[in-house]
Amino acid sequence: MKVFFFYNLSFAFFLILSVSFGVFLKNYPLQLIINRIFLVIEFSFLCFFYYNILLLKWRKYIGIFCISAFTTFSIYDFYVTKAGEFNFIPLVVECMFFLTVIVLYFYEKIKYSITTPIYNSPTFWISVAFLIYFSGNFFLFLFSISMFKNMNFKMEYTIIYGTVTIFKNIFLCSAIWVNANREDEKDNNTPIDVDLGTFNPLPNQNNH
Repeated sequence: MKVFFFYNLSFAFFLILSVSFGVFLKNYPLQLIINRIFLVIEFSFLCFFYYNILLLKWRKYIGIFCISAFTTFSIYDFYVTKAGEFNFIPLVVECMFFLTVIVLYFYEKIKYSITTPIYNSPTFWISVAFLIYFSGNFFLFLFSISMFKNMNFKMEYTIIYGTVTIFKNIFLCSAIWVNANREDEKDNNTPIDVDLGTFNPLPNQNNH
């Protein structure tokens, strides 16, 4: 949950920066750079998040190799993309990668989680949120590679992306609510009266 907390802090920070440079300062090239930096940070946080909850033996590669490879690819894509344009290919790659990771997470939960219901875990609701987000935007980002300059498509893009993001945030709020209730249960340690008296199965026998 700490990783998730810092992810939300970075999301809010970069969102404010992006809106400031794009809407108020009208500096679109710098806004694109900020969006690309956040994409790498988002990928890194989510990799580290699943690194902490997956049980796979090769999970360390998610935290080392995948972050390094995606960062290198994002830097390369930035240099080969025309100035003032945003390439959606890194977003498509991110969606494909985390859809695979989330499916693996659900497989592990179904196979190994036998002590508590899966819906009592905040990581489950976080994964549902990002599953909706990445699956809902995968084809949207894919079509955006060639159609984003179309004004009608831009309107559809805004509607679809906004709707998917709202559903993602609803499930993220559910994760926070589930985690808060779990903390309440842990803190609610009401003492139990175990002094129930002496158990005497045999009647007292008086010597006559």
